[in-house]
Amino acid sequence: MGKPDVFQGSEAVAEAARDKSSYTGFIAGLFEADVRWDHFTSIEIPEMSQSALDFLERLTPALLSLDPDRVDSEGELPEPILKTLAHLGALGIKIPRSFGGQEFTQYEYQKVATLCGSVDASLTVLLSAAQSIGVPEPLRLFGTEEQKAKYLPRLAKGEISGFALTERNVGCDISKVETYAVRVEENGKTLGYRLTGEKFFITNSAKRDGEFLSSMLVVIARIVDRPEELRDPQARKRYGAFIVETQWPGCSVSRLRFEGVRGIYNGVPIFDKVYVPVENRLGSEEDGLRIALATLTVGRLTLPAACLGGLKQCLSAMSWWGRTRVQWNKPIGEHNLVGEKLCRVAAYSLALDAVMAFCGAWAKQKGDLRLESAAAKIIGSEWYWEAVNDLFQVRGGRGFMTAEAQRKTGEPAIPVMRMLRDARINLVWEGTSEILRIWMAREALAPYLEQGIAILQGPPARKITAALYYAYMSLLSCLSLMGARPAPGRLEPEYARWVRFIGSCSRSLTRSTLFATIRHRQKLHNKQLLLQHLVNDSLLLFPMAAIVWFASQPEMRTKPGIRELVAFFCQEMKDRLHPPSSLAGRIRRHGKDTVVYQLSKAIMNGEYAWLEEGIVPCLRNDGTTHTMQEEAQP
Repeated sequence: MGKPDVFQGSEAVAEAARDKSSYTGFIAGLFEADVRWDHFTSIEIPEMSQSALDFLERLTPALLSLDPDRVDSEGELPEPILKTLAHLGALGIKIPRSFGGQEFTQYEYQKVATLCGSVDASLTVLLSAAQSIGVPEPLRLFGTEEQKAKYLPRLAKGEISGFALTERNVGCDISKVETYAVRVEENGKTLGYRLTGEKFFITNSAKRDGEFLSSMLVVIARIVDRPEELRDPQARKRYGAFIVETQWPGCSVSRLRFEGVRGIYNGVPIFDKVYVPVENRLGSEEDGLRIALATLTVGRLTLPAACLGGLKQCLSAMSWWGRTRVQWNKPIGEHNLVGEKLCRVAAYSLALDAVMAFCGAWAKQKGDLRLESAAAKIIGSEWYWEAVNDLFQVRGGRGFMTAEAQRKTGEPAIPVMRMLRDARINLVWEGTSEILRIWMAREALAPYLEQGIAILQGPPARKITAALYYAYMSLLSCLSLMGARPAPGRLEPEYARWVRFIGSCSRSLTRSTLFATIRHRQKLHNKQLLLQHLVNDSLLLFPMAAIVWFASQPEMRTKPGIRELVAFFCQEMKDRLHPPSSLAGRIRRHGKDTVVYQLSKAIMNGEYAWLEEGIVPCLRNDGTTHTMQEEAQP
């Protein structure tokens, strides 16, 4: 009897579709005692082109003309806004200029997402889905020149698109897709496909019941010769990606409504034997899942960039309220239980800014960002959710009031409840935090799993090579000088203690990974709670490295208070990695009171106003609320 496969069923299908190229990014190195500082020291914070700066300047008045509370209550984005966005070229941000687009870099696009994320979540989702995971991105990555020439100019002019992957019974397990495409053949040659099925939660699909918002969708479907193959467990599974124009016969849609981000146009597209010519298939008949995974990897970077806008908005509101609201004879921000929240939001804002700058720079280098994009999505969505909760707590009863009620009582309208409702979904869409952690564990531990499988099932020579790999990893994780990269000389010397700490933690993470692999062997991928702990360590170390690099850049070194904020953030991450276990250790750690008091006062005094750059703050400097329509007037 042969040895059972490690991955079976859906897992085996997912394994076949995953990108098997070696991981060369920063996070992967953390699991092999290899802190790849050269990934940071070889790049700089990307510069913004003049065209991107001009675009942001033109976009801001359009955002100021938008009333997010009205979008929330009516569940619609105003038609004039959609027309303005199309006129500005906001739906062709990443499309090459040769096809009529803006051709902005990933970093420039992230800046747009941050600005939009500070104003309205629904608008941000529409723009993000249209170009991060809509037709432009998979078409740019996998399309033929003929396909690009046909569709990219239309999209650059403002046509809206989406990405149709999920179904009622298909979320993250994309190998269970039941929408199918039956080949239409003539003389043994495939001319096209008849597409049948129902998709679910598809962003930008439905304007209203019976009316599409998007003019085209990328649809992931299983390719078959007969519909009966879907119920045959022995039938070969092939998945294709198709550009489907929604006005084609057989396409229909209904709209879904949600408790948050109420202006998004998510729907249920239905395809009833829709004829799709073979020219509209992206890639081969085997490429559908690979295209889906690659598209989502790049698209995920938009979400943390938008969360950064929300974080900075929280910082702006919390800082104002912390110095304005007086209780027990002093501003509430000077009470450390409140001040700590303010310091944490400021530190998160700086750290996420650093992570996004790194991802933008590394994308420009065409570096490996598969793990980093997932990590950015996890920490961005979770930090923002934590920050909005803290803002709610700091605002007290006012945080529970509607914006309209605040205005009627003469209060500045800070829409915390809307922000809460809008922020919560970020932990779910584009891959839930749980699923992404499992995925990161599978990918980061790939070398260990592959070597382990070789020991269990490989020929004798392969078994020896695998055993040597484990021996080398064991030695590397114990000796700090082995395999060390050149000293990161371009990092500020005062951050050296954090550089050493990250190296030490990487070796510890490698030892833990090695031990877990040896102990659980082929069952390791089922130990999800254990894998989560391993991944969580990398989610703390990655932003630590990013913030050290970011703060060492020439344009950041002179920012007021940046060293203190970096120290606060890194200490926070260290305490989470190594929480004090003794009473004496906990008492020593609470020298933190002095740090928090001084840092929170500096934040409230405006010394960290530079952290709020790149957004449209909901409050003016005098504490009054922006009136969007008024601000939009010339």
